[in-house]
Amino acid sequence: MPSKPVRTATQLKQMLIQRIEALPGLRGQQTDVHRGGIIGMPSEEGGPNWTVRVVSDRGTHRADIAQIIRTLQMQFDLED
Repeated sequence: MPSKPVRTATQLKQMLIQRIEALPGLRGQQTDVHRGGIIGMPSEEGGPNWTVRVVSDRGTHRADIAQIIRTLQMQFDLED
């Protein structure tokens, strides 16, 4: 199975913020992506090797932002 293209944590964060701020009402809003950033994690067979550091109450998480994160996790790996 071919590996996914890699991006730096800074590049992934920029791509996530761009997509999040395109959602209605979120331009300028601070999210975990903005505050916590991207962190590496052990990858399971073909799974993502990065995630977003959680810094807010999980009860405030939005499904649309989670979907953006999952989509990019499936498209790109974090550069080692």
